[in-house]
Amino acid sequence: MRRFVLSLIVCLAAVSSVFASLVPFYDPFYDNTDIFHSPAWLSEGGEVPAFAFEISAYSAVDYLSYLSNPAAKLSEYSDYLYSRMMKGDEAFWQQYAGSLGSIFSFDSSSNIPSGSASVGQIRAYLEDSYANRFTKEHKARAVLNALSSTDLLSGADPLYSDAVLSLSLNGGALYDSGFAWQISSHIGFTGGNDMLSDPSLLNVDIRGDVGYAFHIFSERVTLGMSLEALALMQNQMLGLNLLDARFSNDPITAFSEPFKFGLGFALNFGSMYRHSDELAFTLDLTNVASFRKFYDIPLEGFADFNGFTEDENVYYQPMDLILRAVWTSGLWMLTVEFSDVVNQVIWAGELDGYKYDFFSIPKLAFSCDVTQDLSLGARLGFSRLAFLLEWKSLNVEITSALDKLAFGLSVGMKF
Repeated sequence: MRRFVLSLIVCLAAVSSVFASLVPFYDPFYDNTDIFHSPAWLSEGGEVPAFAFEISAYSAVDYLSYLSNPAAKLSEYSDYLYSRMMKGDEAFWQQYAGSLGSIFSFDSSSNIPSGSASVGQIRAYLEDSYANRFTKEHKARAVLNALSSTDLLSGADPLYSDAVLSLSLNGGALYDSGFAWQISSHIGFTGGNDMLSDPSLLNVDIRGDVGYAFHIFSERVTLGMSLEALALMQNQMLGLNLLDARFSNDPITAFSEPFKFGLGFALNFGSMYRHSDELAFTLDLTNVASFRKFYDIPLEGFADFNGFTEDENVYYQPMDLILRAVWTSGLWMLTVEFSDVVNQVIWAGELDGYKYDFFSIPKLAFSCDVTQDLSLGARLGFSRLAFLLEWKSLNVEITSALDKLAFGLSVGMKF
């Protein structure tokens, strides 16, 4: 198994170097706890509901604060912008003096110092304007202008988002033979980590999964595999555009990138060793092959459609190796997981400045059946703590981040 995993990584790295158009992507609706991503469980009657839906909402308080009062939130970053400009020396203003007209485009051009102005003149303009003339809205607009035309806010504190607003639908069937199928769909918005720099994603997709699991040697050892095919529509939304759309109360300005229509597939393998009735171990290879191909329509194409434009890139989701231990005893269930090791190695090789996150590797979950209809549980992973409640067919999950001020709520039902 170890040689197989290493061979896959080497092959993927080799392919990436040969084909410059092979680009990694992250699927915001990928869920490694889904039974089709650990298909060996299909042999033991894992749950595949006939129909289920889930509504999820999550966000950092930073972004919620901005949505409720954008001028007040951006004025905080205006303080950073003002401080950096006031500390600028001659070399600094040789680089940025020409940007003053863009940053303060709302001010009269006769007030703004020219590119040949001295450092003292520029500081006098800034000090007087910020103290006596600029309103909170002016300062907020200066921040948006600086984001669009300069890198003056590159050292500012992040404006955290991690926002999620989505509706998920799925349904399928699992048979005694170990064969299962599922149709699912996701409609949602996923925000970047930092709205000052990271893009967000609007996604609509429909996916079909099939999986099969079977015993080998004995009923203690199980192998499984699954295949996912999907069709999707996506639009990448730049963080600056989203901020400006809320600030200007003009949602249309949030869109600037082409809409992408694509097809894709993903292949997963899984294995399970059942040590006893209470303890089982699984080892899964997810996204062994996971590729997507897109065709674009520019925004103006919706008014004057001239066909699709092919995106020359082929996108792949980095594979991962997931090891789990699952213990069940009476009313209790405990899962210990180690994952996101291999895919982080691939991301680190593809993205400059990628920081390997050790704390995203270990994950822990437990649940307890309080009554026949009620189950309580908790889950820890990706620097998030979630509390779960299942009552009959109703599922409720409350989530809180551990590395920032953020929270979320998911509500779903199974039939």
